[in-house]
Amino acid sequence: MAAIGAFAEFGYHGTGTSEIARRAGVSQPYLYALFPDKKSLFLACHKRTTDLIRATLKQAREEAGEGENLEVRLGQAYEQMVASRHDNLLFQLQAHAAAASDPEIRAAVRETFIEMIEESLELHQAPLQTVLPYISQALFFNVALAIDLPEQYRLQH
Repeated sequence: MAAIGAFAEFGYHGTGTSEIARRAGVSQPYLYALFPDKKSLFLACHKRTTDLIRATLKQAREEAGEGENLEVRLGQAYEQMVASRHDNLLFQLQAHAAAASDPEIRAAVRETFIEMIEESLELHQAPLQTVLPYISQALFFNVALAIDLPEQYRLQH
């Protein structure tokens, strides 16, 4: 989706709908026929990127072999997803930034974040206090990739 790439590059406030329409190869009026406003489009992008994360982790869980280290399997699947769709990672960081200044975006991002924590509890079949460190590592991993942090400063799984 062209909008994900534009928002990933320029953020919510820095991205104009004309830029999104240009990247998508459509007219700006057509874009507004699909989405009533920029915020609706941004939230649709947020849903799409988080749905991909959810599907990636769910598939990795389903494909994990008996006795396989689930955390390693999930981490590798996530890393492969990020490598193949780097804009999704950058979009997620931009969504967190936009949530800081927009109450409607904040509510949507918070709700999705809580849902993803709940899904992680099911994936790991573990209590919240066990799962939260893994989520913290994933968030650190996101930042590390976004800023191209050298390997020696990254957590290894």
